[in-house]
Amino acid sequence: MDPPSAVRVVADVALEPNAAFAQIVDELVEALARAGLRFDPGPEGTVRAAEVEVAHVRTWNPGHGLLLDWDLAPWAPGPRLEVEFRFQASGHGCRVEVEQRGAERRFDGDPVEWTGWVASAVVVPFLRAIAPSGYGDWLTDRRARRPSGPGARATYADPVFHRPNFRMLLDTLRPGPTDRVLEVGCGGGAFLAELLGRGVTAVGIDHSPEMVHLARASNRGAIDAGRLEVIEAEGSQLPVPDGTFTIALSTGVFGFLPRPLETLREMHRALAPGGRLAVFDGTKELAGTPACPEPLASRMHFFEDDELAGLARAAGFVSVEVTHPPLGKYAEEAGVPTEALELFRGTVGSQFLLGVRP
Repeated sequence: MDPPSAVRVVADVALEPNAAFAQIVDELVEALARAGLRFDPGPEGTVRAAEVEVAHVRTWNPGHGLLLDWDLAPWAPGPRLEVEFRFQASGHGCRVEVEQRGAERRFDGDPVEWTGWVASAVVVPFLRAIAPSGYGDWLTDRRARRPSGPGARATYADPVFHRPNFRMLLDTLRPGPTDRVLEVGCGGGAFLAELLGRGVTAVGIDHSPEMVHLARASNRGAIDAGRLEVIEAEGSQLPVPDGTFTIALSTGVFGFLPRPLETLREMHRALAPGGRLAVFDGTKELAGTPACPEPLASRMHFFEDDELAGLARAAGFVSVEVTHPPLGKYAEEAGVPTEALELFRGTVGSQFLLGVRP
């Protein structure tokens, strides 16, 4: 029998093999989850789509290799394929090779269909990833829109440049032990920690699995005490009961939401009568500055004041107002580095929406 045809990807990375193996596995877990596949790594690991096992780990050798036995078409009996990761030390770090073998056997010996699959399903996604639009989307998601990776985890564990916003919100809303707070886009849970320090109970929502894990880990005591729940969900579909919160808020994420009106309606639904809405975001003056550089700036929607207020009213809120609070003193109090304080001078760049559920 002829050896199976293969598709290979080779990348040289500046990590030693053990670190490269760990990083690849970590990234696969999160990226496959976004694609609807659950990867449970380890010597007995599996990849599942819902309840269907797509693959299982045949070889698990950290720092050296990983071999997956993969079923391309579980709905029809037929040959399985292999996906192998190899890690080889090199002078500058590590060479990572990923090889898929055997998929062509699913094409009934038709080389045209096999070639078409390689071109359209393998090569085109790769080219899309290295196009400016694809790379810009990936960077935006990884850094801000759906944060992931070690850098994002470090940033959102202690988001020093967001802490002025946090302080302004706390100063304005003055939450306390009688409040139940809903935060949409809670990131790594840093603001939840400050809210919990005021005695509130809270629910945090985020659509990034990594941020949900981080928020839970950094607020484990409050979760164990029953004062906090952190949920992975979209802002436009909040898995919370009606009328159970006194404050619903969001900070630094609203411009990235694909369905802002639906999100405001969900926040309105979650609030009890008299409950307060608070949304902090940036204005278009931030586009292209260190606070919002490219490619983030061109992928974020900057709301005009009337536009944002109109959305809140359309969602059912009253006493709606949009202001531009100065953040300078809050930046100094939060310990923002001296060289960055100028970004927080004056009111240009800050946008603050307040509303009330009648």
